[in-house]
Amino acid sequence: MSLDALVAPVRWVGAQRDVLAGGIGGLVDLRTLAGRAHLYAVGPLEGCGGEVSVFDGVASIARVVDGRPVVATGFDHRACFLVYSEVAAWREQPLEAAVADGALVEEIAERAAAAGLAAPFPFLVRGYAAHARLHILDKRDGQPHTPERHEAAKVRFTVTEEAVVVVGFYSTAHRGIFTPADADVHMHLKTADDRLSGHLERIRLAPGARLGFPAGE
Repeated sequence: MSLDALVAPVRWVGAQRDVLAGGIGGLVDLRTLAGRAHLYAVGPLEGCGGEVSVFDGVASIARVVDGRPVVATGFDHRACFLVYSEVAAWREQPLEAAVADGALVEEIAERAAAAGLAAPFPFLVRGYAAHARLHILDKRDGQPHTPERHEAAKVRFTVTEEAVVVVGFYSTAHRGIFTPADADVHMHLKTADDRLSGHLERIRLAPGARLGFPAGE
């Protein structure tokens, strides 16, 4: 399948529900996206053996090695599914108060609606995480993949009192496709020093974070 054949501002190949049904092969060759300077993307690594995050054209590939997170860069990998967008510039606005989890999602939805931004859309958050929890998939069982085995493959890590960047994709119409079946957002986080990245589960942001939407939308 040609990635360029997909013409929406938010584009995707494959679906999360297919992964949970056992489709964990390398459907998306990330090399076809290399060189796109302002690419943002999230998805699971081939075989559910890690996480793919792309921030402004730089791929962050997170795996678990000996129980510890290891992050590499580069597009010489494949993903089970991928959602992505190209955003040359972000229009950022402050989140003056501390915000966490569901309240953050509500803030994203409300501010996007006020700006006339139609879903699906990408967003970016830059700020200081008082606390965040993320996971990196680390499937090693060699068994057919199921929702239960997907959950078991998640290795969780925490970030405390640290500068972070979050890329996410919002939609109320794509659950089980590029957002989880029980959520309207799919978010990945990386630390400002690039030592850790992965699928964001929970976050509590300190006051002063900034929420960005694509400029010109």
